[in-house]
Amino acid sequence: MPPSTRSTQVEDLAPGDHEVRRAVEDLLVRVARASGHPAMAEPSMLAWQDGQGFSGLIHRAERVDGYAQIDHRAGTATIEVVTDPDRIEVRRALLATALERLAGSGIREVRTWAYRHRPADDRAPLDLGFAVERDLLQLRAPLPLRVDRPALGAEVQLRSFRPGVDEEAWLEVNNRAFATHPEQGGWDLPTLRRREAAPWFDPEGFILLEVGGRLAGSCWTKVHREARPVLGEIYVISVDPDAQGRGFGRALAIAGMDWLAGRAEVGMLYVDRDNDPALALYRSLGFAVDHLDRCYLWRSGQTPDPGN
Repeated sequence: MPPSTRSTQVEDLAPGDHEVRRAVEDLLVRVARASGHPAMAEPSMLAWQDGQGFSGLIHRAERVDGYAQIDHRAGTATIEVVTDPDRIEVRRALLATALERLAGSGIREVRTWAYRHRPADDRAPLDLGFAVERDLLQLRAPLPLRVDRPALGAEVQLRSFRPGVDEEAWLEVNNRAFATHPEQGGWDLPTLRRREAAPWFDPEGFILLEVGGRLAGSCWTKVHREARPVLGEIYVISVDPDAQGRGFGRALAIAGMDWLAGRAEVGMLYVDRDNDPALALYRSLGFAVDHLDRCYLWRSGQTPDPGN
C-alpha cells in the first residue's frame, strides 16, 4: 500500500453512531442531487442500507464532507469515495486512508470510481498507485424511440418475468452472457432476490425473450422516478452466447424502451467505452453519450507514481 497521507480529520465510521450515520446520509443525498448521479454504485448503496458487509471512513470539517466505504470479497475490494463538490484533497485523504486500512488484509485488487468523470478526478487515484481500468459511458435517448420495430420469427416469444418461476433460468443465461464481467457476472439467487425486493422492481418491465420455449435473452428495465427528467434505464440486457448474431439484442433493447415509453421521458443505459458493437447498436437507436464514469484499479505490487 502507498505511504501514509492520512488526514487527522479522517475517522473510522462507528456502526452504532446514529448521528454520524445521519450526517453521511445527508452527504449522500446532497451529492446525488448536485450531480444528478447516484453517490455510490448500487451494490454499495444496498450494503449501506443493510448496515453490514463494509467498513467506513468519514472526513469532518465543519460537517461531514467526505465518506469512504470499503466493500471487500474474495480477495478484491471496492472503495467508494463521496465528497462535497471539488474536495480533491478530501478525496485523496479518504482514499489513502482506506488503502492503509486494507494493508495486510490479503486484498490483491482494489477498485474505485469517479462518477461523471472530470480530468481533475484522475489526480488522487493515479498519485496513489491506481491505473485507469475502464470507462463506462451513460447513453441517453428521448422516448419513444423513433426506429422500426424488428419482425421476430414465430418461434420467438417476448413475455414478462415471473417472480418465483424464472429466477434459475435467468441466472444461468445472465452468468453465461457476463462470464467475465466484473459487476454483472457471477450473480446468485440471493443477489437476484435482493433486487426483486427493491421498491423500483416491476416484473412487467423485466422482458424475457424465448426461442422455442427456451430463454435466450432478456431486457430488465428500471424507472428512476426521482430523476428530472424521469429516466427509464435498461438495467440489465443480455443474450445467451449461443443465441447471439440473430438480432435479439436489438429487439430486446427496443422492447425495453417501448415498455418504458410513457413511464419515463428519456431512455438511459450504460456501456463500456470499448464495446464497439454495443455502441454501434445503441447509436443506431438514437442514443448519445451523456457522461462518463471511470473505474481505477490498484493491484498488489503497484506503487504510487506522483508524476501522474
